[in-house]
Amino acid sequence: MNRDEEVKQAIMVAAKRVFAKWGLNKTTMEDIAGEAGKGKSTLYYYFKSKEEIFETVAIDELNRISLKACTAIETIDSPKDKMKAYITATITEMKQIVGIYSFIKGDIKGNKALIDNIRNQYDQSEEKILREMLRQGLKLNEFNSLKEIELNKAANVLVGMIRGLQLYLFLENEDSEKIDIATRLLVDGL
Repeated sequence: MNRDEEVKQAIMVAAKRVFAKWGLNKTTMEDIAGEAGKGKSTLYYYFKSKEEIFETVAIDELNRISLKACTAIETIDSPKDKMKAYITATITEMKQIVGIYSFIKGDIKGNKALIDNIRNQYDQSEEKILREMLRQGLKLNEFNSLKEIELNKAANVLVGMIRGLQLYLFLENEDSEKIDIATRLLVDGL
C-alpha cells in the first residue's frame, strides 16, 4: 500500500468510528479530520465531502460482506449449495452491519442519489458473483430452468430477490430458521 492509500484508509477507519457515533447528518469533515489526526485540507485532498467519505465507507463495508460470504463458500462444490450459503452469509453479515449503523438509516433516507449509487455499485458486484455461480450450475445441470443467454438477467433478478429477502428479514425477523427456509425457497423453489 502506498502512502496515499494508507492516508485514505486511515481517514476511512476514522470516519467509520465517527459515523457510528454521530450519524451522517451530525458528522462534519472537522470531526473526521480530528478522529483521523489529519487536517481538514488533507481530507479534502482525498474526498470532496463527508457524503463521498460515507459512500466510500459504505462500499468498503459491503465489499467486506461479499468477501466474507465468498470465503464461506470456497470449499462448497455444488453451485446450489454455494448459492444457499452465500445468501445466508450475506444476510447474516448485513444484519450485523445494519445493527451497528441502524441510526444512520434515517440520515440517508432522504439522500436518494447517495443510496442509489451505493446500491448500484454493490448490486453490480453481487451480480457478478451470482452470475458465476449460475454459470457453474448450468455446466453441472443444477439449474435446469435457466438458459445461458439468461445469465445476466437471472443474476439481476436474484439480486433483487435477495434485497427483498434482506429487507423482510431485517425488519420483521431475527429467526435463523426463517433465513434458512427463505434461502432454500429462493434457490430450490417450492
